[in-house]
Amino acid sequence: MVRIVGGTFQMGSEDGLADAKPVHPEEVQAFLLDRTEVTVAAYARCVREGRCGEPAANAATGFQQFCNWKHPEGRETHPVNCVTWLEADAYCRAMGKRLPTEAEWEYAARRPDGRTYPWGEAAPDARRANACGEGCVQNGKAKGFDGWKAAPFPDDAYPETAPVGSFPEGQSADGVMDLAGNVWEWTASGYAATYDGVRDEGLRVNRGGGGRDDVSTFRAATRSKNRPETRTGGIGFRCAR
Repeated sequence: MVRIVGGTFQMGSEDGLADAKPVHPEEVQAFLLDRTEVTVAAYARCVREGRCGEPAANAATGFQQFCNWKHPEGRETHPVNCVTWLEADAYCRAMGKRLPTEAEWEYAARRPDGRTYPWGEAAPDARRANACGEGCVQNGKAKGFDGWKAAPFPDDAYPETAPVGSFPEGQSADGVMDLAGNVWEWTASGYAATYDGVRDEGLRVNRGGGGRDDVSTFRAATRSKNRPETRTGGIGFRCAR
């Protein structure tokens, strides 16, 4: 885990989507954050020890076709995906940890200077994040997802997820890896359509963008949301303490 020092930052983005507004000061206490997303191997160890339930990721259609749990051979070091918020929360608790709040997540991604991306201000590219290149587009098409658009830069080596930590040039100022791309990540926080709205615990915030999404989602202030029972190849997680 990486130690993130406490501090105050301006959360949100005036030039982002409506749910990233209003920009407001947020104080975050010092905490620890997993350097990488939780891997298939780490989650499998928790299952073998009887502390975590096995993800019910067996569908042969939809986004569950991209579940790394279904294809562990050769993907032990990839992020575990197709886990619900409840399963992610249970794993972190079994490890003596917890899911990060979205404020902690954004703070870790934007420290220490309010940067646009975890690595700084440079636009995403194939050296900094796992994105959807032409190989990803063709892989998606073969699985029934036509119309995906390739990122505006050359392919990385991975048509689906990448092994965690594969893009060291994309790490944060504190050395946290994969905060942009690869998979979205569950947070502990309920979702509100604006930061001055009431949070809905029936929707949980996802952060970090996904490898199949437009690279605009890689901005550190970008939010998404899903119901806690959602299980999809596009979402994984990391833990905090």
